[in-house]
Amino acid sequence: MLQKLLYGHQGDSQTNYDAIRYSILLAGISVIHFIFMIAFYIIGAGFLGIYNTAIFIMYAALSRMTSDIKFFGRIYVLVLIEVVVHSCLATIFVGWSFGFMFYLPSLIPVSFYLAFSISSFRRKLVYPFITGGFVLFAFLLIRALTYIFDPLIGNVAIGFEVFLCCMNIIIGIGVTFIFSALFAVEVNSMQLKMESEQERLEDEASFDPLTHFLNRRSMDERLNHTHRNAIINDVPYSLIMADIDHFKKFNDSYGHDCGDFVLQSLSKIITTQIRSKDSVCRWGGEEFLILVNDSQDIAIDVANRIRSAIEAYEFNYEGKILHVTITLGVSGYYSSAKVKTLIEIADKRLYKGKENGRNQVVYN
Repeated sequence: MLQKLLYGHQGDSQTNYDAIRYSILLAGISVIHFIFMIAFYIIGAGFLGIYNTAIFIMYAALSRMTSDIKFFGRIYVLVLIEVVVHSCLATIFVGWSFGFMFYLPSLIPVSFYLAFSISSFRRKLVYPFITGGFVLFAFLLIRALTYIFDPLIGNVAIGFEVFLCCMNIIIGIGVTFIFSALFAVEVNSMQLKMESEQERLEDEASFDPLTHFLNRRSMDERLNHTHRNAIINDVPYSLIMADIDHFKKFNDSYGHDCGDFVLQSLSKIITTQIRSKDSVCRWGGEEFLILVNDSQDIAIDVANRIRSAIEAYEFNYEGKILHVTITLGVSGYYSSAKVKTLIEIADKRLYKGKENGRNQVVYN
């Protein structure tokens, strides 16, 4: 589950999504470095001005590489290193009071968010924790150095210092908040996708893909639950075993696609004739088991409705009108009966109807 969560979306759409978020990130960083470039030139920090000019050009070039997924991991590492190096250099040159070290903690939520775009599962786990360790080490190292040494550039106007400090704090906290929120949204999106996938897999495991009726395993579970309820609460239930008459001839005469068409069409008819509290299972190839949560008399009425509706329906297959009939056997719960016994009784009554001419409901 964790692996699927961290892999995120798959396919071309996810690659495009990753490219967009990397492009936005790089564009935002380049704008910040452009502001720093101007600021450092103004205060006379020529080295930092040149550095930010080069970094601004670098991010502009990197933004052209975000369409290729193989560069995502490299861009991630490069951004991490560059932000740490810049924060440390700026702090060494102008001092701790300018607030450049506030960018380091913000790298942690950024690293967790960007980890979704890395293809390697192991790296998805490792990168954010390496980032956290790297940030902590750099933060403590520069904090210690600023206690020991004075800034390389002094006498910066107090107004300019306050401006840069406020700007760095706002950006640092803003980045932390935004990427924490984005990470939460990403995790929630992955959870919803996983739940949807889980539902799909459960449907595939529980339902017949052709008729969309329950499969035998699911019907067995429902029958056992219904039978226990009948024993404990004395609630009646009944079973209908149904089989399409002369089904083989449809496959032999018109092909298996025609047989599938008949099964699908017939399943829709049966669905319209049963109640919402009843269940249908594709028991075999052309055989169906219907669980009626009521007395045998009610089940007989349901069986007759199904038989009449199918007999009256015209199955139009590729311009050919086909007529289909069905034979049904009904059994009702009684106190000493087992589920297997009730199925066998309904099955015997079904084949009794086959022997007596088909297209009928047999209940005794």
